[in-house]
Amino acid sequence: MKSALFLLPALALTACVSGGNNNISVPATPVPNPPAANYPAPQQPPVVGGATHFDCENGLGVNIRNLSVNQIELRLDDKTAILNNAVAASGERYVSNSGLFGRGAEWHQKGSEAFFAFTDPYGNKVETSCRSGIIRN
Repeated sequence: MKSALFLLPALALTACVSGGNNNISVPATPVPNPPAANYPAPQQPPVVGGATHFDCENGLGVNIRNLSVNQIELRLDDKTAILNNAVAASGERYVSNSGLFGRGAEWHQKGSEAFFAFTDPYGNKVETSCRSGIIRN
């Protein structure tokens, strides 16, 4: 009986060893690779000096001119503000503490759409969405 208990672990180990064919099976037809991830194209840096007109939902017309990769000039009627590049999860975001009318302003643009926020001369916070490339009749 004691010798049978001694042989039991040895038999268990031999069951794990393969004594058969060591060839690796290969599928008859190749398995295609999964499709490549669809990442968005990297954003191109803004063209310095180029101005773009945006029409906003609240009726304002805003002109944006790239001064550098880090700054834009925002023109609203006869008012102008220089905004500096800020961190954005997506698109381009520019902010200024003095902004328009001597108060803060934010311009967050992605493609032809933008979010515009500023404080008007009366202290009211204004937020609106804007679009470029609108065909006017």
